Amino acid sequence: MSTLTESGQPIQGQTNSVENHLSSDSESRFRNVMKQAPVGIIILRGPDFFVEIANDSYLAIVDRTEAELIGKPLFDALPEAKKFVGPILAEVLQTGVPFNGNEFEIILKRSGQPEQCYFNFVYQPLFEGTGEVSGIIVVATEVTEQVLSKQALQRSENQFRNLVTQSQFAKAVFRGEDFVISIANETMLKDLWRRDLNEVIGRKLFDVFPELRNQKFAKILNDVYSKGIVHRENEALAYVDGPGGLKEYYLDFQYAPMFEVDGSVSGIMVSVNDVSDKVRFRQQIAEAADRLSLATDGTKLATWDLNLETRDIIHSGRLASIFGYPESTVFTHLELRNHVHPDDRVAIVEKAFQIALETGTYYYEARVVHPDNSVHWVRTQGKVLYKENHVPHRMLGTMMDITDRKEAELALKTSEGKFRTLADSMPQFVWTGEATGHLNYFNQSVYDYSGLSPQQIRDEGWLQIVHPDDRAENIRLWTKAITHGSDFLFEHRFRRNDGVYRWQLSRAIPQRNPDGSIQMWVGTSTDIHDSKLFIDQLETKVQLRTKELTIANNELVRTNMELAQFAYVASHDLQEPLRKIQTFATRLLETESENLTDKGRDYFERMQASSTRMQQLIVDLLAFSRANAVEKHFEKIDLNLLLGNVKEQLGDLIVQKNASVICDVLPVRNVIVYQFEQLFMNLITNALKFTKAGTPPIIEVRTGRIAGALIPFETDPQIEYEFISVSDNGIGFDPQFKDRIFQVFQRLHSRSAYEGTGIGLAICKKIVDNHSGMIDAVGEPGIGATFIIYLPVY
Repeated sequence: MSTLTESGQPIQGQTNSVENHLSSDSESRFRNVMKQAPVGIIILRGPDFFVEIANDSYLAIVDRTEAELIGKPLFDALPEAKKFVGPILAEVLQTGVPFNGNEFEIILKRSGQPEQCYFNFVYQPLFEGTGEVSGIIVVATEVTEQVLSKQALQRSENQFRNLVTQSQFAKAVFRGEDFVISIANETMLKDLWRRDLNEVIGRKLFDVFPELRNQKFAKILNDVYSKGIVHRENEALAYVDGPGGLKEYYLDFQYAPMFEVDGSVSGIMVSVNDVSDKVRFRQQIAEAADRLSLATDGTKLATWDLNLETRDIIHSGRLASIFGYPESTVFTHLELRNHVHPDDRVAIVEKAFQIALETGTYYYEARVVHPDNSVHWVRTQGKVLYKENHVPHRMLGTMMDITDRKEAELALKTSEGKFRTLADSMPQFVWTGEATGHLNYFNQSVYDYSGLSPQQIRDEGWLQIVHPDDRAENIRLWTKAITHGSDFLFEHRFRRNDGVYRWQLSRAIPQRNPDGSIQMWVGTSTDIHDSKLFIDQLETKVQLRTKELTIANNELVRTNMELAQFAYVASHDLQEPLRKIQTFATRLLETESENLTDKGRDYFERMQASSTRMQQLIVDLLAFSRANAVEKHFEKIDLNLLLGNVKEQLGDLIVQKNASVICDVLPVRNVIVYQFEQLFMNLITNALKFTKAGTPPIIEVRTGRIAGALIPFETDPQIEYEFISVSDNGIGFDPQFKDRIFQVFQRLHSRSAYEGTGIGLAICKKIVDNHSGMIDAVGEPGIGATFIIYLPVY
């Protein structure tokens, strides 16, 4: 072989870097391994990637002959591959960094037609002795079928490492029993010892290289020196320390004693040939063979080698297991043919064999019958090797069991058939799309409804049945769903075969692979025309009814305001005659008391008491009316100030009752000030009113916070509430009347027992409602009562 110039042209008379480091025997073995390898291997040279070597598997992969590839730029023979792998090859050649590709997608022309293929490959740079990259070795395995059928196949890793520098012959002379270094040539110094002559000359060997003491060379040197016999050894492992640390060598060496005239040994002549590269290369070849074996085992590939002249076949144990036999079983070519299913033997296998003899490429998928009569699918690939004059000589190939893939394909085909049958029987529109959004299937209902043929929809697109006013939004939403992988949902109109448009609700959901990528879209369109018209009519009626309710509500608000204004004015007007009645009754009692009988005086006192109750009722009605006022002015105020005002106003009554009022520190809140003061006034007054005889009243005002889920009302459990409670030790009440006491004019006791109008607690509830709160009452007869106000915390 010849090396290549920078332009990629061969230079006659020179040997490339690979051959510089290979013995003829190693090269022969290397080529043999390459030729028999069931993976594609090619070596490229120069920036134009001239093809130096390409094995048959590679030629089969790219569907080219040796004449079309060898000695030519790669992309002249494979122009379609340039855009896929050209930049990668250039990067590897420039940087010297290997590139590994897994399931790499590429379009190749096979049999004149472009095919989408997938490969696992390695681009390994080849280095010259100067360290420059002169070429690339490519190891490729086609995994197209595995990728397309989504079977997890283990990658085949086949790396061949490039040999580096060739060993140089080294010599040295050691004198005396201490092995003093007297002579050392340049090769020994530079390549093995990595030292200058002045660092070693005249010094003892083991002083310069103490690491050799614990290796076998010390004993061998002593034996040669003492016994005077020559010692030769090949590929001995040695570790030599020097600049850069301890280094490993494989050496062919000879220790020869140097005799004086009297026959005594005075020194030893050392001849060393560094064969490290050769040994390492052999190990790499062995590793490559092991890796190739692991790759075929891991991918469950069987290999075979058929002599086309004698029909003798050599095969791996995996092939026997593919046919249902132990791996130790050895077959003849005829026996293998007899295991092919009778329906496939002639029509598929023998036909493929004849084509292979003509084209050089062997390929088929067929059924084989196991000893238990079970049927299995196999795939065979092979390449014909020719002798001179293009006479077929051998055929190398691989075989793989593809039963699982075939069964999966059959199951998928059966499932798809069931899906289409079911979809075509549905009145609802059913359609599917590719991951890119292109719709590729419509059920029969779509064609029946639209009156279009499948060919018309394929040629002119499905959007032709969508109403023109809906198409732009349809495209926008569909594009958004495809881009983000989200569900598609849209109401639009479809044209029926009679030209009438009807409303449809279309929905599409992405179907995903295990890795989350979208595999396809499945969509449906449902006729919602009648319900759509009904909803439109209903919305029209709702809008009309809402308008009517708005008018009625405004009228009601106006009426309520007039009633509130009337109640306020009427209450003020009612108080004027009451005051006159009270005034004149008081004067009569003072001036005419002596002229009145006891019965007349009792009548006047009753009249005065009734007018006083009437006046209190009017005051309470005014307070209730103010609590219902539409206008509510909130102010932020310290509630302790409002409670202090109430205690001050009720000071005389508190002293008279000998009562105690115990208070917590109340919060600062936004409230309607006069209403909240009225709230405290009514609750404290209520506690002072309903006291037990002979028991000093104790009134406690407490506050705190509580979760909404813990209060005895239907509330949002996430909202926190602030509570204010007013408790007393008075007469209490029966719990069954807790809701009644907050109603207007509702009393639990007679007027003779406890005075009042029955409006005070109703006013309290109205005030709490105005503050978006709730009020609760807890009582027990003879024990006391507690009123709890709950206000939301904002």
